[in-house]
Amino acid sequence: MPSRRVLPVVLVLALPLLAGCQSFGFTSVSDTMYPTLEKAQESADAAKIPQLVPDDARSIRVAYDTEEGGQVMSFTSAGGLTDDGCREARASGEPAFTPGWWPAEQLPADGWACGDWTVVADGDRYLVWD
Repeated sequence: MPSRRVLPVVLVLALPLLAGCQSFGFTSVSDTMYPTLEKAQESADAAKIPQLVPDDARSIRVAYDTEEGGQVMSFTSAGGLTDDGCREARASGEPAFTPGWWPAEQLPADGWACGDWTVVADGDRYLVWD
């Protein structure tokens, strides 16, 4: 029969494992910022950058959930979207998740549909989600 001291020690050691990776600071969301499109295209996230992001894009944020799915992005651009497949449309749906940098206020109702991507603009800042 285990001693009375062993059980509390086992519980203390097992609790983080039972609580999951978040108890260690791990999360299923990857969130990275790139200063330019060139830097984003040179990164491990290059495949996550859709063609709608223009060459002059700056402050590119890419966040995606590796377990639940979904991706959100933001970038600034004076030139606007570059994908010919984009068409003006009402913003549809909502992002699968919202990282801390995502705006808390209501998003614009009008934007663009770019294939599987929804895009809205606030001045020269673009918000993108799938």
